[in-house]
Amino acid sequence: MKKNILVVDDDEANRVTLERILRRAGYHVFHAENGRDAMDALQQGQSVDLVLTDLKMPGMSGIDLLKAARVVDPDIEVVVMTAYGTVETAVEAMKEGAYDFVSKPLKRLELTTCIQKALEKRSLMLENKRLRERLA
Repeated sequence: MKKNILVVDDDEANRVTLERILRRAGYHVFHAENGRDAMDALQQGQSVDLVLTDLKMPGMSGIDLLKAARVVDPDIEVVVMTAYGTVETAVEAMKEGAYDFVSKPLKRLELTTCIQKALEKRSLMLENKRLRERLA
C-alpha cells in the first residue's frame, strides 16, 4: 500500500520538485504551502504517514507545525528540511519529535532513504501498538 506524504513548503518550485521525486519513489504525495494549510488537512482527517516540512515559513514554522501535528497524530513522522540549518535548530527539532533534520539543497537518495526509514519506524510503532492492544 502506498504511503501518504504531506509536503509543506512555501516555495512552489520546491514543492513541485519534492512531489516529483517522491511520486517516482512510489509515494502518494500531497502538499500545502504553509503550516496552517497542512494543519487543516491533518485536522480534517487526511491520511498522512509522514510530513516533510520546511523550517522557515511565514505564519507557522516547521517546528510549530511539528508540535501541532504531533497533537493531532502522536504517531506521525515528521522530517524537517531547511537551507538555514544550525546545530541548535536541529537539536530543537529532534527534541520536539522530528524523525530527522535534512539540509537543503536536498540530495534525492539521502531524502528518499530518510523517508523510507521514517516510514519503517512508523509501521513498526503502529504494529507494536496493535499487538499490545490485542494482548490487553
